[in-house]
Amino acid sequence: MTLDETQIDAQLQVMAERLRAARFARGLRLIDVAGLTGLSEVHLYRLEQGERAPSLRALLVLAAALGLSPADLLDGEESPAERSAPHTGRAVWTGTEKAGSGEMIKGAVRVRYDLARRVNPELIEDTDGTVGSPESLLGMAFAGCFSMALAADLDDAGYPPLRIETFAEVQTESGAGGIALSDIELRCEAAVSGIADAQFQAMAEATKRNCLVARALVAVPARLDARLVAISGD
Repeated sequence: MTLDETQIDAQLQVMAERLRAARFARGLRLIDVAGLTGLSEVHLYRLEQGERAPSLRALLVLAAALGLSPADLLDGEESPAERSAPHTGRAVWTGTEKAGSGEMIKGAVRVRYDLARRVNPELIEDTDGTVGSPESLLGMAFAGCFSMALAADLDDAGYPPLRIETFAEVQTESGAGGIALSDIELRCEAAVSGIADAQFQAMAEATKRNCLVARALVAVPARLDARLVAISGD
């Protein structure tokens, strides 16, 4: 049987998830696995993102280091996903689309929105975080998820970050079908000691593609401008 590119990519993602799960279960960082296997942290990171296919030698040494057989990484039944408690949110809209208004609610937080501000975000005068749009909350979600995932990836690689700040710009366009998302730009500044810029850029790009919210927004083009910034006292 010949596998097509889609099937190969799917197999790489399965292996990547199993590698990462096995490492986490053993409390190992990427730098620890690098020491056990002789593989570089960057190579290991790309394997865990499903961006590289391992050589036979790499597969064997990885399986041995993690106390698994090669088949454990490639074959077998998928273990059922564990579902966590659901994340919840609520919205109330009053009136018609054009004349009405609404609130997006999470606990004591209430964000007001309406069509005019959604189509023309420059009309939003938000000094206390109580006026916005679904798109602005979507941008916050992407920025928050990306920042947290990048912090985890950097820490796994042996570069614990001091601070990561990400700004998201969600662009929409209006047409015959209504409002549509056209693209999202993330601008990130990270204070991280010891990491080379090339390695940081590669990790940030991978995180932009693979963090949870990014996978949910796979149909929307996303751009990233990621920069390392100086740490006070360095």
